[in-house]
Amino acid sequence: MDNKAKATTTLAASALCAISTLPEISPLKFILTGATGSTILGLLNHGFLAATIGGMADWFGVTALFRKPLGIGFHTEILRRNRARIMDAIVEFVGTDLLNTKNIMETVRDENTAQLLIEFFERNNGREKTKVLVREVLGELFNGLDTRTIGKGVAPILTAEIKNIDAQKFFDAVLKVVTNDTYSRKILIMLMDTGHKILRSRHMQAEILDKITELRTAYEGDSAGRALVLSSMDLTDEKILSILNDTVDKKISDAEKILRATGMVDSATANAASDMIKTFGGFVNSAAGTFNTRKFLDDLKTLFLQKFDAEDFVATWLDINVKGETDPKILERLRRQQAANPNVTRIVEVERKPVIWRDAVDYLVDAKIDEFIRDEKLQRKFDKLIKDFVAGLLDEYREQIPMMIRERLDKFSDDELTEFVEGHVSDDLQMIRINGSVCGAIVGMFLYVVAQLIEHIARS
Repeated sequence: MDNKAKATTTLAASALCAISTLPEISPLKFILTGATGSTILGLLNHGFLAATIGGMADWFGVTALFRKPLGIGFHTEILRRNRARIMDAIVEFVGTDLLNTKNIMETVRDENTAQLLIEFFERNNGREKTKVLVREVLGELFNGLDTRTIGKGVAPILTAEIKNIDAQKFFDAVLKVVTNDTYSRKILIMLMDTGHKILRSRHMQAEILDKITELRTAYEGDSAGRALVLSSMDLTDEKILSILNDTVDKKISDAEKILRATGMVDSATANAASDMIKTFGGFVNSAAGTFNTRKFLDDLKTLFLQKFDAEDFVATWLDINVKGETDPKILERLRRQQAANPNVTRIVEVERKPVIWRDAVDYLVDAKIDEFIRDEKLQRKFDKLIKDFVAGLLDEYREQIPMMIRERLDKFSDDELTEFVEGHVSDDLQMIRINGSVCGAIVGMFLYVVAQLIEHIARS
């Protein structure tokens, strides 16, 4: 129940009780008899009567603020009739007191804005919120880039740089990296893993089985003895393939364990790994020296430039890595798959590649926040900057604030203004009615007691 309903209920109850306690008609007169009963009944009647009068008076006063109570127009509808003066008072109060530059700045200067910012970072997940905000701003900025125009401008520079690359030096540098112990170890592990997957593929297993069958047939020839020996040992083609697979698996597994071993290892493992890496390096260097690398690389570079669309490459790279868009090659592959199988319903969500600048931006934001938290001089500078900015803003818009308030208030019609104000203060105003009834009851009973005392004194 809201306060308005409570106030109305209180008023109605007071009026009903005032009538019910009239000495002439009250049913209580048969209970409250004698002088004492008459006094109590009179006390209650005067209390409820005063409560009714007080409640009615306050109802009239509260209602008169907004409309005409009981149709009485004399000094009622106070808000509507005094709209102009009220508007002027509000504008004056806001412009010269509430939003006065001096008053606001006195409050602002008492605050340490730098400390407020630090608390935001440390206690309100502000650090992460700041990162999200920076990412969104940069994302909007980068999404507005015309990557095709950028690609068109960068393409000639990129093409010229590729043409000027010394292919031999580039090859030698790559060769040096590949034969480095650390990278050789990783490359060998990768080659073994890839080779193992290829050997275990269904197609390769079928090819190997065919070769085993071919070799077994050639080995047996016309010799019944050889065929008998192989048969007695249960060496079928499938059995030979299984033995070969197990042997290769063990060799690759043992080699990978040796290459993956790090830290403190025994000398045998270390020597075995070193021998494999040296053998791999020797093989790579030997293979690189068997042909004219300069001519091969120059021809390869020429062929690459013929096929390479620098403009499209730059634009697509920016779209994927800077804007975070989906790779068009992936979308095209999905479209081809859908076209090939139109009857198959697919729900495909393509995961976007994270933009390349996100981690760097997050790191930079963290670093700047940490620097701000540690540097008191920077905090003082920030605090002064914010306060100067607020003061300048207030000075700039000091004259416009009252005008903005007046324009906003002028948009209200009389009825809208009345409803707006009443909607915000009516609940509190109804408490005046309740308080009026309560205070009226107390005062009524007090006056009745005083009157009875005076009458008693006068009789004696």
